[in-house]
Amino acid sequence: MEKRLYLCADLGTSSLKAALIDSVGSLHGFARVYYACQESAASWFDAFLSAVDKLGTSSTALVPVSAIVISGNGPTLVPVTGDNPVTSESLRPMYWHDPVPATKDESPLSEEISSLFLFKVKAYIQGNEKNLSGIQYLFSPQEWLSWKLGARPVTVIPHQGYVPYYWDDEQCKKLSINQEWFPPFVKMGDTIGELRSNMMCGHTSLLKPGTPIVAGAADFIMALIGTGTLKPGMACDRTGSSEGINLCVESVPGLLQETVRVLPHAVPELWNLGAIIPRSGSLFEEYRSDGNQEEKTHSELVQEILANQSHSGRIVLETMAHNFINALSAIEKIVFPIKELTLSGGQCADYLWNQYKAHISGRILKVPEIIHAELAGNAVLCEAAFSGESIQETAEKMIRIKKVFSPV
Repeated sequence: MEKRLYLCADLGTSSLKAALIDSVGSLHGFARVYYACQESAASWFDAFLSAVDKLGTSSTALVPVSAIVISGNGPTLVPVTGDNPVTSESLRPMYWHDPVPATKDESPLSEEISSLFLFKVKAYIQGNEKNLSGIQYLFSPQEWLSWKLGARPVTVIPHQGYVPYYWDDEQCKKLSINQEWFPPFVKMGDTIGELRSNMMCGHTSLLKPGTPIVAGAADFIMALIGTGTLKPGMACDRTGSSEGINLCVESVPGLLQETVRVLPHAVPELWNLGAIIPRSGSLFEEYRSDGNQEEKTHSELVQEILANQSHSGRIVLETMAHNFINALSAIEKIVFPIKELTLSGGQCADYLWNQYKAHISGRILKVPEIIHAELAGNAVLCEAAFSGESIQETAEKMIRIKKVFSPV
C-alpha cells in the first residue's frame, strides 16, 4: 500500500503541537511552539507557521503531505468580525478556563441547557453588549485555524449525538443567543476545504496549495481515538498539567456522581465517563520550581525522589498517584473495575514515573508509540477518511503499544 502522510496539529491552551504521521501510524517529525500571547488567536496562526517550518527541516518523510487536520481545546470560542479569513479581525478567545459570572448551576435554566458552550457565550454577551454588532462567527480553535488556512466556516462535531452539547434552536432561544453566529455542523473527518494559494509563501515547501483540510474535533475526542479507547470497557489516562480519566461504556449508568462527567463517545451510540484531576503535572512543576530544581529534568528528579524514602518530594508523587486512584474510584463506583489504561501526554514519557504509578495504583498502564494522542487521533481520522474504513478498524492498525507497565 502506498503510504500517505498527514500534517496533524493540536491547539492547546498554552502551546501548539504538530506532527507528521503516516498512514501506518509512524511518526516522521514533531514540533511544539508556545504562544507569545494568549490574548489573541493570531498567536495560534503564527505558532502553526513556526511548527510547520520546524517540521520541514526535521522531517524524515519522503512523501508529500496528503492532508492537514487540526484539533483544539474546548469548550473555547473565538469571536470573528467579518467573513473574509484574510482581513477579518479575531477578538480575544472565550477560553474554556475563563470564569463565567453566571454559571450554569446558578441559572434557572440549568436543567434545560445541555450545551457546554452557551452559558459562556451568554456571559460574553452580557459583558460586551456594545460590541456585538460586528460579530460574524464564533469558532472553536481548530475551526478558526482551519478557516484561516482555507477551509469553509464550519462547526465540527463527532456525530449527531453531540448536537445538544453544542447548540440548537431551542437552547439558543432560551438564552437569547443569535444562532447565526455559529457556522453549520459538519462531521469530523469530512473534507472542509484546501490550503489557499500563497498561504505558505516564505515558509517551508512541506505544504502545497490545494492540500485538503480535514475536519478535526475537540482534543478530548481526538485523544480517545489516538489511544484506541474505542470499545466498551477500554480506558485511557490523558496526562499533562491536569489529568483526565476516560472510560468507554455502552450505556449511561443510572447512579451518577458529581465528579464524573458523562458525554457521548467518539463512536456513535457509545458513552464516555470522565473524571478530571485539575492539578496533576502542575503540582510536580510547582514543587520543582519552589525548590529551585528546574535544572533537573522531570525524570532525574523523579529518580532522585524515589531513591530516597524520606525525600521531601515523596509526598508530591504520592499525592499525584492517589489523586489518580481517587479519579479511577469515582468512575468504578458507578460501573466496574478498571484494570488497565492507555496513557497519553507529557507525563507518560517518564518511564520511572509510569512504573511507580502502576505499582501504587495496582493498574496496568500502556504507553503507545505516539504519546501525544490528539495528534495520533488526527492521523487516524485522516486515514479513515481516505481509506473508507471505520475509525475503530483504522485505529487498530495505526495505534501501537510501545511499553506496558504492570504493578510490581
